[in-house]
Amino acid sequence: MTSDGAPMLAARRLSKRFGSTRALDDVTLEVAPSEVHALLGQNGSGKSTLIKVLSGYHAPDEGAIDVRGRPLPLPPSADDARRLGISFVHQDLGLVDSLSVLDNLRVGRYETGLGGRIRWRDERRRARALLRDFELALDPDVRVGRLAQTEKAIVAIVRALQDLEQWAGGGLLVLDEPTASLPEDEVRRLFAAVEHAKERGSSVLFVTHRLDEVLAISDRVSVLRDGRLVATRPTSELDHASLVTLILGRELGELYPPVEHRPAATVLEVRGLAGSVVRDLSLALREGEVLGLTGLVGAGHDELPYLVSGARRAQAGEVVLRGRSLGLPSPAEAAAAGIGFLPGDRQRLAGIPRARVRENVTVAGLTRYRGRFGLDARRERRDAAATLERLQVHPRDPERRLAELSGGNQQKALLGRWLQVRPAVLLLDEPTHGVDVGSRQAIFGILEQAAEAGTSILYASAEYDDLAHLCDRVLVFHRGRVVRELSGAALTADAVAAACYHVPDAGGAPVDSADPG
Repeated sequence: MTSDGAPMLAARRLSKRFGSTRALDDVTLEVAPSEVHALLGQNGSGKSTLIKVLSGYHAPDEGAIDVRGRPLPLPPSADDARRLGISFVHQDLGLVDSLSVLDNLRVGRYETGLGGRIRWRDERRRARALLRDFELALDPDVRVGRLAQTEKAIVAIVRALQDLEQWAGGGLLVLDEPTASLPEDEVRRLFAAVEHAKERGSSVLFVTHRLDEVLAISDRVSVLRDGRLVATRPTSELDHASLVTLILGRELGELYPPVEHRPAATVLEVRGLAGSVVRDLSLALREGEVLGLTGLVGAGHDELPYLVSGARRAQAGEVVLRGRSLGLPSPAEAAAAGIGFLPGDRQRLAGIPRARVRENVTVAGLTRYRGRFGLDARRERRDAAATLERLQVHPRDPERRLAELSGGNQQKALLGRWLQVRPAVLLLDEPTHGVDVGSRQAIFGILEQAAEAGTSILYASAEYDDLAHLCDRVLVFHRGRVVRELSGAALTADAVAAACYHVPDAGGAPVDSADPG
């Protein structure tokens, strides 16, 4: 137990400024022993700043933190956190791709024998046992860079949990968006790990945007808004609607815009496409249509946007845009033809974090700003500012670095990059990944407006509710092939989930992947 019955975590009157912005404003928060405590708020509400203060990335301007009844030095070092029993899983996971699973799990924790030699056989046995607890049959010697994102996330969680094992009375596990890269069928493993930690006396501070997960697993909820703590409530007193109201400070209204099926001419055809997972796939996308792609981990739905855009080289097949064959285009050829692509990994693949927002927004149409004497910077700034205004990006300063924006505002700015050039087809991989409920609503509205203006959208996602409400049709993948098409009244979140798990009465119609319609 914690000393003298103290809270596992007690943060008192924390404040942190960045220039004129008050990221944390007099925040006091307690996490009880053996409690799962959810921390919620919109992007930019202060959640990430609070986690970074706990981890030692930021030093608070004011305030103090106790862990297990003992003061935490501010800013704490990694050794300080480990000494007091705090373990972190950050959104970027903190893994080293070039090292093995074993090294990522055990570096700094190796047990040694005579002469300081590492007992490699024992370490491999230990690593296998840890992974087995999460139903993960991985070779400890495989490089982390070769793993799927889901597997990487679980390795990071396993690494964090092993550090709490030394605390008989439990420690504190801080999970910052742990399910952001996990599809629904993998979240159960994380929940099992959280319950396991709780049963052993540990507490969990759980940061997430997925409100259904909050209601399913947390004991209490604290909500930050504009850097201030606005509520701490038992989860049993809350539902989805009341959580949204606390987060936004208002009722959300209609989350999903009304969607009607748009019978129109075919804009994009994919014929016989094959990649590392996708096999002999053919489909057609109509003008102004939002076509959803989904499936379980490894099904191939999330590979398709990368193959069509040329971001990953296809092994076979053909891409046809408005009746003209592009063959297997390169990314530059696809973009020049009118195909925009926004990858799921916003930090590494979609945005340029250190570049200005203006540069991120205008890069896809940079040729429009060529003047007689080089780049027409004034026009570029004007257009970027207009895009930020139209898409309600905050702050609306084109000269800010992209990395300085919250996740939801980064995503809106990156969508603006493509909507500026009005592509014929927009390919999206998990476009609401890691964004708050308010930003999700804004993104859904942006996409619906783009579809109404004639842009056709391929929307790869594991968010079944989003797919059911936003898409005209949804194609369900299994082992690289389309096995089910859902549309009209048959397109519901439950039907999408059932089709992903191959429940026989999932509704919709089986699809022959050779049929482009």
